[in-house]
Amino acid sequence: MKVCPDCGEQKEFTAFGRNRSRPDGLSFYCLACNRRRQGAWYKQSRAAQGHDVRDHSWIPEGFRWCPSCRQAVAHEHFSRNARQRSGFGSMCLPCKRRASNSAYWLRSYGLTKAEVDRIRQSQGDRCAICAEPGPEHLDHDHETGAVRSLLCQRCNFGLGLYRDDPTLLRVAARYVEAHRAGQAAGPLPGQA
Repeated sequence: MKVCPDCGEQKEFTAFGRNRSRPDGLSFYCLACNRRRQGAWYKQSRAAQGHDVRDHSWIPEGFRWCPSCRQAVAHEHFSRNARQRSGFGSMCLPCKRRASNSAYWLRSYGLTKAEVDRIRQSQGDRCAICAEPGPEHLDHDHETGAVRSLLCQRCNFGLGLYRDDPTLLRVAARYVEAHRAGQAAGPLPGQA
C-alpha cells in the first residue's frame, strides 16, 4: 500500500504508474491524480499559448464530443477507428457522411457540394434527359472530364453503355422507333 500525496488516500500499488527513477519504482501520484494533474497542466499550457481549451467534463458517460456538429453524441452514433486508442473516429456518423459526400464531389469532379446543389436547383431537381425526380448521378464527358448535368441512374448508365456516342444513340433511337411502328402496323417481316 502507498499513500498518494495529492489525494491523501492509501491505495494498492496497482493504482500507481511505474517510475524507475523512484526508489519504490512507482510514480509519485496515483494514476487518477496524475491524470487529473496532467489534464490541468495541458489546459493551462494550451490557454497560455492562446488556444481554445474545451471543457468536456460535462459530457455524460457513453457519449463523445463531435467537433464537427459541436455536440455530445452517443457512442453508437459515432464512427469507429481501430487506430485510435479510444476506438472511435473523430466525427459522429452523420457528420462523417456529410464530409464524405462533400469530399466525393470534390475528388471526383472538382466541384463543391454547393456547386452540385446549384446544378440540381437549375434542373429543378430532375434528370436532364427523362425528367425523373431526384437524379443522383453527375454526368461528365469521359474524354475531357467536363461536367454536363445530373442524370438518373438509368439515363446515366444508358449513355455509358452507348459509350457517349451520338451516332450509336441515334441508331438505337431509329431501331426502337422502327420496331414500335412495326408493332402498331402488325408484325415485321420474318416475325410470326
